[in-house]
Amino acid sequence: MSGLSIKKIAILGASGMVAQETIKAFENAGFQLKLFSRSVKAANYPNHDTVKGNVFNDKDLALAIKDCDAIHITLSQLDELVAVQKIVQAAQKQQIKLISYVSGATVCKENCSKLSFIYAKYKSEQLIKESGIAYMIFRPTWFMESLALMIQDGKANVMGKQPLKIRWIASKDFGEHLASAYQKSECLNKEFSTYGPEGLTINEALEQYIKVKHPTIKKVANAPFWMLKTIAFVSGNKKLKEIIPMFEYFEKTKEAGSPVNTERLLGKSKITLKEWLAA
Repeated sequence: MSGLSIKKIAILGASGMVAQETIKAFENAGFQLKLFSRSVKAANYPNHDTVKGNVFNDKDLALAIKDCDAIHITLSQLDELVAVQKIVQAAQKQQIKLISYVSGATVCKENCSKLSFIYAKYKSEQLIKESGIAYMIFRPTWFMESLALMIQDGKANVMGKQPLKIRWIASKDFGEHLASAYQKSECLNKEFSTYGPEGLTINEALEQYIKVKHPTIKKVANAPFWMLKTIAFVSGNKKLKEIIPMFEYFEKTKEAGSPVNTERLLGKSKITLKEWLAA
């Protein structure tokens, strides 16, 4: 990247579902990588440095970003705001030149009060912007890879009616956008809404998914929230109780941004769900 001379990138959350295509895209673009997560395996990445550790451990984190020029944050299932606070502090100490961060398509000030997950993402964005370090914020919509998580016990289940159209994106397209942004100085200190080429409801996408990946499943079932809440209460299922508010939120909340700036600087996403399934 002109002006910053980014050669080596620390990927924090390198074992995640989306991170695998990000790693490939950075590798294809010629960047050196250091991969960090709680479960990263060096044998899986012979061409890159790996560090296994906890992002909340100061020593682990310092080792993860040591000798790197940039940090890419792609976290999940963590106290994200606290994690980003620690990452920013460590980045300032080690004179990191650039931080890129995976946020979400509905993240904006207006949606902060609706869900704690969105609040944490929004506040994390603000911390990065105020750090004094160059940044790039990416707000992807739902990833096609997440459809696999909706298959449980041989059934395809959707929480609520979920009537909104989602412009599903393949993590390969997202990774290529990210790697492209790292090579363009005009992408510094900008936010990117990254969407796929077509809009589909969760039911429409999941119906395509099961037809190819799980042909024995004949239909997608929609469970009403009142029934799910009753099941969670009676069974004491803590995980179900925690995830219900997220799907209630997405049933009513549209993608907040526009992909125009992303498409102008980084190009359009190309992979449709049908093409992704065929691949």
